[in-house]
Amino acid sequence: MSDDLGAIQTTLVAYCHRVDSGTAEEVAELFTEDALLQPYYDGHYDVHGRDGVREWYAFYLQTMSDTVNNLRHSVDTASIEIDGDFANSECYLTATFTMKKDNLTFQAQGSYIDTLIRSGDAWLIQSRRIEVRHINCLGEPIERMRPMGFPGATR
Repeated sequence: MSDDLGAIQTTLVAYCHRVDSGTAEEVAELFTEDALLQPYYDGHYDVHGRDGVREWYAFYLQTMSDTVNNLRHSVDTASIEIDGDFANSECYLTATFTMKKDNLTFQAQGSYIDTLIRSGDAWLIQSRRIEVRHINCLGEPIERMRPMGFPGATR
């Protein structure tokens, strides 16, 4: 069971990395052939099948790259219930991004509600509902942190 939990968590984290810096094909590989995607933050509609998921993420990735910089997703507090080769998961999502038009940074928070199926040693997403509950403006980003000035630093 702990191997299954680790494999499911690997899928959840891989999704975030692939959405942020991968391709639509790489994202779609995490879904089953008969997948159901419900991006409910974008309206209440469904996307069917791995091909539909690939098309939706191609659209999403293009739209986001046209409008935002520094998009980063993360997941935490995953509640995972495994029943044989099936699992249900709900985890919190946090996404941060900076708008290109005004250089303001935002943070979106919500949930991923998933059904997953074992595929060999891995787990694939059979259904994913994406809910965003709120988005906060964090202000303008800074280039980098100001050095703390460690007194023992050498060059």
